[in-house]
Amino acid sequence: MGLPVHWYHYVIIGTAAAAAVLFILLILRGRPWLRMWRREVQNIAGLAEARRRIQEEAMHLFSLSPDELQRALESRGYYLDRRTTLRLWAYLRQGKPVGLRGEPGIGKSRLAEAFADALGYHFIDMECHSQLEAEEIGISWNGFRQIVDAQTRGAETRDLYTLDYLNQTPLLESLLSDVPTVVRVDEVDKLNEHTTNFFLRYLDKKELVVHNLSGTGEQKVLRAKAPIYIFLTSNEYKRLDTAFMRRTAWLDLSFPPEHILVSILQSTLQVPADFAARVARLVIQLRQLNMEKKPAIAEAIEWARALLDVGDGRITPEAVDATIGFLAKYPEDEAIVKEALSRWYDGFGRTA
Repeated sequence: MGLPVHWYHYVIIGTAAAAAVLFILLILRGRPWLRMWRREVQNIAGLAEARRRIQEEAMHLFSLSPDELQRALESRGYYLDRRTTLRLWAYLRQGKPVGLRGEPGIGKSRLAEAFADALGYHFIDMECHSQLEAEEIGISWNGFRQIVDAQTRGAETRDLYTLDYLNQTPLLESLLSDVPTVVRVDEVDKLNEHTTNFFLRYLDKKELVVHNLSGTGEQKVLRAKAPIYIFLTSNEYKRLDTAFMRRTAWLDLSFPPEHILVSILQSTLQVPADFAARVARLVIQLRQLNMEKKPAIAEAIEWARALLDVGDGRITPEAVDATIGFLAKYPEDEAIVKEALSRWYDGFGRTA
């Protein structure tokens, strides 16, 4: 005998109520996890928005992809490995001055020039030395012109502290340029302390303050009209202070592998691949020796050019004797090279 019909209703209602209570309890117990899930969703959405905004800003600073940057440099005979290219690309996208370290002759100075040439940017070169003063590179007035105008125009003399009376220095030229500009600051580690400190604002904000300039407040601050790409090279004659280092992102350039050196020689000298490979192989072997100044990329190019100029491109005792100064810079290194080549050149001569 079954239960009355109305009892089934009570059972169903009771079961539903129990399920509801259980569901509510689960939700209440799971609220921390629910909050964490909601927070993660918000974080993902926030990161996506931030990434979109930052990438949009970076595109205004440098729009090329890493592959496009690498191909552009290679079109001008400058070869970087993928890792170094990615770092350079990241620095350029954030508008960061690029510091370049590496042994002399490795191609530090050439990078800025190749970059400007490949992209068609205006190029400004600034060579540093210990006696270089801030006024020579930054802000200085043309006093002679001011005096002449003051004397010749008398009461009609116009304002003598306008942009027209500023000397055209490298940093000022870069700020007033209407087109993208590449500034190469060569051997920045040779600058004296005063000039190095003057650089800080320019590196940080790409602007200069002209205190005597006519006007007030913001009118005295000269800011870049177009993108500026700053490349600084250092041979590490001295250690740069932390304030300077903070404003710069550094690349360490190293000697390339053999196949890259072959490409550099081919591109630079327009020589056959076999000749470039022989020179590259021998230079890399010489770099394994205990030389005080190992031959770098510049020496490899110079030696290959000299081999073609003084002979027929074969590596013979006569050709080596005539061109050894391109490989060895010290008497001790010359002796090391001659001794090594006396064991090696015959084999290279037969394959030439």
